[in-house]
Amino acid sequence: METNIEIKNKKEELEDDQYTVRERLEDFVKVTVLLWAATLLTFSYVRLPDGKRILEFDPTFIASVFSGALASFGLSVASKNKEKNNSCGGSGGQCPEVRSAIDSKK
Repeated sequence: METNIEIKNKKEELEDDQYTVRERLEDFVKVTVLLWAATLLTFSYVRLPDGKRILEFDPTFIASVFSGALASFGLSVASKNKEKNNSCGGSGGQCPEVRSAIDSKK
């Protein structure tokens, strides 16, 4: 005869197993979308020896799906020139004075 503690332990183990399966399924879907988007992006830029593209379409949407899939894994696309891309919008490190739009003008 099973006690309440044994039943609770089995129930917790089952919930943990279901959570693990769900988590793996989510990761599988994310990786599948990432590979699909990467494949379409690659084919949109590759040209055959006769000069034709394998797929002819605007890759903007697929690029956004690709970057979203990367972001779901905590990755982001790095910028080419980190020196110009600072917190002041590339103004060479000279940040303008911050003024409040709510306060009255002095």
